[in-house]
Amino acid sequence: MANCQRFSDISISERILNSLFLLSIALGYLFSLGQVFFAHQGRDGQPGLSIADIAIAYHGSPEQTRLAAAINGPMAGNLKSPADRIVILDWIASGAGQAVYHAQVAPILRRDCVACHSPASGMNLPSLTSYEQVVILTEADRGASIPSLVRVSHIHLFGIAFILFFVGKLFVLCEIPVWLKRLTIGIPFMSMLTDIFAWYLTRETPEFAYLLVLSGGLMGLSLNFQIILSLYQMWLPEAWAKSLQSRLSVSASRMALISGRIWAKLIRGWHCANSVWKQWLNNEANRRNLVELNKLFLLLADRIKKRLRRGRRLF
Repeated sequence: MANCQRFSDISISERILNSLFLLSIALGYLFSLGQVFFAHQGRDGQPGLSIADIAIAYHGSPEQTRLAAAINGPMAGNLKSPADRIVILDWIASGAGQAVYHAQVAPILRRDCVACHSPASGMNLPSLTSYEQVVILTEADRGASIPSLVRVSHIHLFGIAFILFFVGKLFVLCEIPVWLKRLTIGIPFMSMLTDIFAWYLTRETPEFAYLLVLSGGLMGLSLNFQIILSLYQMWLPEAWAKSLQSRLSVSASRMALISGRIWAKLIRGWHCANSVWKQWLNNEANRRNLVELNKLFLLLADRIKKRLRRGRRLF
């Protein structure tokens, strides 16, 4: 395999082995999408998965508790009936008293939750076997903790990096323009790193959930492009592969021509804008207005910073 340069050089046995590996990775990716959906959906109180659900999963939600976020989201399906969920939510809203817990909440948890949420299960989940352990989860939802993010980060980095490496090793045998091959190999690694760092950014600022979704989607698209094109060139007739390569080469030439034209227009626009800017600065009144505007901007930034600090102290 090390001496092979293209898919046309490998044997049928190697093609079967490579194809089964790629198909397994593709199937595993589909299951990972399902896991993301079931782990995060419903956290905002609405059915389905949304950006708000992702933000709550990592940043938390001061309006609800960790227990409420769990039974409204990924753990909702583990309760026998919607009435049980309402009982637990009402108990949290009423102050999470111990008497109500033993009378109404504890029987529900023992029936539906303790099988997994206990030390005996061996699973890394919060224990729900006593009032003291459960009442901790009725505090405001602070999102994912740093230790949990670090634990999941190292698992993702080790596991996904191996997958991307082996898929990329097969993808380099494709016959496509070199620039496209290098770009497609690099994108999933950069997207994976961006996705993981976006977890920590979203924990501090929920708006970074958009970056998290974008980087994860980009990694999935580039990974599946490698899988599909590898399977295509591995099994389809050589004439079809050459036809695809010629089309990609033509597309690359067109893209280079279009990029050159866009770049030339950007340069002309830059020179024009620079000229207008210099003329504007030559006016003394404009310079004074610019200085005043800068002072107002700094004052506004300072006020926003102080309000953010006060808000963090409240939570």
